[in-house]
Amino acid sequence: MNRLGRGALELLAAALLILAGNAYLTRHAADGRAPPLPHAALNGRALPVATGHVLLIDFFATWCPICRADQGAVQAVARHAPVVVVATQSPVAAVRAFATDHHWHTPVVLDRHGRIARRYGVHVLPMAFILGPRGRIRFVAAGYMTEAGLLARLWLARLHL
Repeated sequence: MNRLGRGALELLAAALLILAGNAYLTRHAADGRAPPLPHAALNGRALPVATGHVLLIDFFATWCPICRADQGAVQAVARHAPVVVVATQSPVAAVRAFATDHHWHTPVVLDRHGRIARRYGVHVLPMAFILGPRGRIRFVAAGYMTEAGLLARLWLARLHL
């Protein structure tokens, strides 16, 4: 097998491992219609899950290093689509400080005791839910996420009206 063929095979194997890992980490995640979110947010009002537009719901914790690392991508996506961040099991002061330090303009729902996370079946952080226009969960991703990956999932969610 030549170098190009071997490289393509290794890339395919890596992609399959990533997909299998995501499937395993999200196996308990909610599916179908998304559970409702509280309307009250740290910095305004959160959007309802059925907005007529696609929606990204990102579960985050201030103590989670991977959550902190991928917030740049999550906030960048907010320039293109509605985003709600659910800060789970994090002190209010830490969430407020992180949101201020990173200039968040997205609604941040506080989930101090993890009740919302449990309704969504979140067992690892970070975890993102991509909802279609009618509030149905289209994609669930666990772990570090890139802006391009999130935007691609949002674009695909728009195709399923």
